Amino acid sequence: MIKRKLAEFSRLQLAQLGREYMLFAQFNSRTGYAALRINHGDEAYKDVAIANWMGASPVYTRRMQRAMGFAGGTDVATIFKGLQLECGFTHQYFDVHFEVLAADSGRFWLDSCGALLETEPRGADAVKVMCHDIEDPTFNATAVATNARARMVPIHRPPRVRTDQEPHCEWTVDIDPDATPVTEPDITRAMSGTRLANLAIERPASGETGGMDDYSGPVFEQLQLEQLSHGALVVVCSELAVQIHLLIDGLIRSVADRYGETAAHAVGEFQMEGSCWVMSNRLREWLGCTGSGIDDVIDVLEIHPAFQPLEYWSIKVSRLNDHQALVELLDCPAGEEEMPYGWHSLLAQHMDGGLRGLVKGVDPHARVIRVDDSRLAWKISIDELDNIGDEPLSVQVAKGTVLYQTRLKDHIPLLQL
Repeated sequence: MIKRKLAEFSRLQLAQLGREYMLFAQFNSRTGYAALRINHGDEAYKDVAIANWMGASPVYTRRMQRAMGFAGGTDVATIFKGLQLECGFTHQYFDVHFEVLAADSGRFWLDSCGALLETEPRGADAVKVMCHDIEDPTFNATAVATNARARMVPIHRPPRVRTDQEPHCEWTVDIDPDATPVTEPDITRAMSGTRLANLAIERPASGETGGMDDYSGPVFEQLQLEQLSHGALVVVCSELAVQIHLLIDGLIRSVADRYGETAAHAVGEFQMEGSCWVMSNRLREWLGCTGSGIDDVIDVLEIHPAFQPLEYWSIKVSRLNDHQALVELLDCPAGEEEMPYGWHSLLAQHMDGGLRGLVKGVDPHARVIRVDDSRLAWKISIDELDNIGDEPLSVQVAKGTVLYQTRLKDHIPLLQL
């Protein structure tokens, strides 16, 4: 089994890891949507992205509300707390600020939007698709998890009139008791019925003093993960991993609904190969690994969000010698989903690109060989004489982003609270 549990890390380390998990969700978007545009055109990207986020975000928003002690509210403050703890607003990649004006009114603004900086080089039409066509329905879908009569309306948003215009966008959020309630789409109801959506996350006793055990108090203009307690951070990191997999499942399902399962799994493998690779790059650096040797691969495997949370995934990693390890995917809820989508379904169909990307992101000399067809098990070998070759297109896409260059900052003074 995985030896290293999230609870073994310090508060600061968990805050750092939580931000990295958020980034992984963004890498999934960049690689998954790139595959959509390559295989099916720009229009496919727009339609699938809307379905993807509308299917997942209400589900994981309600989970985070329960996990962090602010479930049951129907006001703007509750909506804002959910937005501050979701991977769609990855901390620092999105510099988002929130202000509650009244129980039924508030505003938020992005001093800087990493996704906008990624998209602007593709032109104003691409910006409009993201900031208008996709955000209008998906923002309101996220709000519906709290109040079906909530509406998010832009004060201003891109395309920017001036290239130096700041904030990049600003929105009002109002709850109108006379508004027609937003109805959740079929995909949201389908995602709500998965084992993943109903997974119970265990909260450990805090291993350190300090920090907030929940978010039942007032809304901060910017919530930093260092403000949370050790136990709360274990739960938040686990819930962020749930968010990631709900979005992976939702993407593959949305593509399958439109183009069939073969096309969907191709998009999913491209997504996981590129995003797992670059996340391993970052986690290798975060752990202080040299990036050479089987021990570094094992260390990254044990914390990679692709195999978190442990309540959903069960993998056994056995070190065979200085150059080899065996990875076995055991019986677990991830393998019991009725929908034939998600990361587990790819591995079960011998689509191992994501796992190859994960280990090569640690050590480019790593190779993955499936042991046999009767079980989900792979031998990982480090061959320093192996020709590394060119990085696959999915990795080139991920590395060519503003996201890949993002360097996150800590908020150490907040650990004293």
